[in-house]
Amino acid sequence: MKKTHLALALAVAFPLSFALSAAAQTPGAQTDPATEDTPVKSLGMVTITGGRPTSLPTQIPTTIEGVTRTQIEQTINATDSEDVLKYFPSLVVRRRYIGDYNHAVLSSRASGTGNSARSAVYADGILLSNYLGNGATYAPRWGMVTPEEIERADVMYGPFSAAYPGNSAGAIVDYVTRMPTRFEGHVKIVASQQNFDLYSTHESYRANQASASLGSKSGDWTWWLSLNRTDSQGQPLVFATKPISTTAPGSNPVATGAVYGLDRTNTPWNILGTNTQYHTVQDHAKLKLAYDFSPTVRASYLLGNWKNTADGTPKSYVTDASGAAVYSGNYAINGQSYSATNLFNATKENLDHWMHGLSVKSNTKSTWDWEWAPASLTTAATRCASPPSTTRPT
Repeated sequence: MKKTHLALALAVAFPLSFALSAAAQTPGAQTDPATEDTPVKSLGMVTITGGRPTSLPTQIPTTIEGVTRTQIEQTINATDSEDVLKYFPSLVVRRRYIGDYNHAVLSSRASGTGNSARSAVYADGILLSNYLGNGATYAPRWGMVTPEEIERADVMYGPFSAAYPGNSAGAIVDYVTRMPTRFEGHVKIVASQQNFDLYSTHESYRANQASASLGSKSGDWTWWLSLNRTDSQGQPLVFATKPISTTAPGSNPVATGAVYGLDRTNTPWNILGTNTQYHTVQDHAKLKLAYDFSPTVRASYLLGNWKNTADGTPKSYVTDASGAAVYSGNYAINGQSYSATNLFNATKENLDHWMHGLSVKSNTKSTWDWEWAPASLTTAATRCASPPSTTRPT
C-alpha cells in the first residue's frame, strides 16, 4: 500500500513541475522587472598571455626546475643573481658574503664545488661560466645579470651533453631576462649588516646596494637600460695561524695579543690575526634593444659591462711593545719564538668584464622554431696586485 501511494505522488509531481517550467518559458509570461533593467556591458577584446613553462628543452628524460619573476619578487630576498637559485633542490652556490666574486661556484649533486667546469650558467644564451680552470676559484660571472631583469630562471640537472656542451655534466642554469611591454622604471635600495664576533675580531660589516632600470616599447622597438652598484664589506674568511712553537725566544722583541686555540685535529696553535677580508665594489650597466620584424620574429642585441674592485686587507691581533700591529718579523710570543713573515697577505684586484650578443629568433609556438646567434661572447680584463707580505696595511 505504501509503494502505491509513493508512485501516485511521483506521477502527480512530475507533470506539475513540467507544467510550471513550460509556463515560465512561455513568451509573454511575467518576468522579474529587475532582470529587465540590468545593464549589459561589453568587455571588448580580452587578451590572455601565457608564459613558457621552461626555457630549457623538455623532450629529454631529465629533471627541470624553474622559478618565475613573480616568485622571485614574492619569496626570495635576492641581492644578486645567484640568490635566485638559493631554494632550488640539490643545488647550491658557494657564496660566502654579498658580492663574493671569486669563490661563488655552482655545485650540484652530480658535481661539487671542486668541479666548477662541469656545470654551465647562461643568460639569454650567453655563457657566464668561467672555463679558464676547474675549482672553487673559477666562479661564473654572476654580476652580468641583476635580479630585477630576470624573467625566469631554469635549472636542468645533468648530465645531458647531447643538448648542451660536455660541461653540462653537473647542471645547466639558464637565466631569461625580460623586456618591457610598456614604459616602466624601477629603483631599489638595499642595506644589510652582520655582526661578527670571533677570536679578537668584534666588528659589524655592512653591504649596500642601489639599482635603477628604465625601459619601454614603442611600435616595433623595445629597449631596456639597467644600472647597479654594490658596496660590500665581507667578514674574515681565513685566519693567520702558527703551530705552538718550541723554540726559545732569544733576543726577539716581545709581542702580545695572540689567541690560543685548537685546529680541526685538536692540535694547539696560536691565531695571530685575520686574512682574506674583502671590501668589494661592483658596478653593472646593461643596454638591451629588440626589434620585431613580425609578431613572431624578433632581433635582439645586448651590451653589458661589469666592474669589480676588491681589496683584501688582513688585520693582525699581535702588537709590539709600542702598541703597533705586527705584520712581519720575528717576535717572542708567550715565551716562544715566532715569525710573522709571509703570514699576512694584502691584495688588490680589479676586474672588467664586457658582454654582448646578437640574435634573431622566431616564436611561433608551433612544433618548429629557429634562432640565429652570430655574436654571443664575454670578454674580461683582470689586473691583480698583491703587495709584499711585509707591507703593513694602512
